Amino acid sequence: MSDKIAYFGFTGPIESGSATRIGAAMNYAVNNSYDGIYLAFSSLGGFIADGVYLYNHIRALPIPVTIHATGNVASVAVAIYAGATRRVCSRHVLFMIHPAAVPGSTEGMTWDRLQQLMNSALAEENRTEGILRDRCSIPDELLNARRFSEVHFSAEDAVKFGVAHAIEEFTLPSGCEMNQI
Repeated sequence: MSDKIAYFGFTGPIESGSATRIGAAMNYAVNNSYDGIYLAFSSLGGFIADGVYLYNHIRALPIPVTIHATGNVASVAVAIYAGATRRVCSRHVLFMIHPAAVPGSTEGMTWDRLQQLMNSALAEENRTEGILRDRCSIPDELLNARRFSEVHFSAEDAVKFGVAHAIEEFTLPSGCEMNQI
């Protein structure tokens, strides 16, 4: 007897609404006795807090989660991806990590407020870097470089760095239902 797998697709930004939808879909699979979750995934990133929530949610699920990178996986989406039990990517996927963004304009900002924003950005960078260090083997020079600029890497490099486990093209098994989140 084969496993009962819930297939989902997601492409879009990571924010509270999308994090809620992804979490709800995964909860549905758990609550309905699925044996695993398979998520075809593409995201340019978004809010770090929502991404860290999804990372922790995925890690806490009692069933295995496979995330298949089928487009770009960038910014906090790389941390989400790292939370999966099994991580695969299509051959033409591009990964990207970069420094945390400071929201808003700094025009007319006091030194104290600017320092608070910088401290917040550094805390967010440390949080996402901790996930990447825990779950992947991205070289230190790349993790350090991403504090200053965007760092892009290929599917082949993702496997080499332990970000992905394998390169495979996505194919929905015949007879399976896939729901877009």
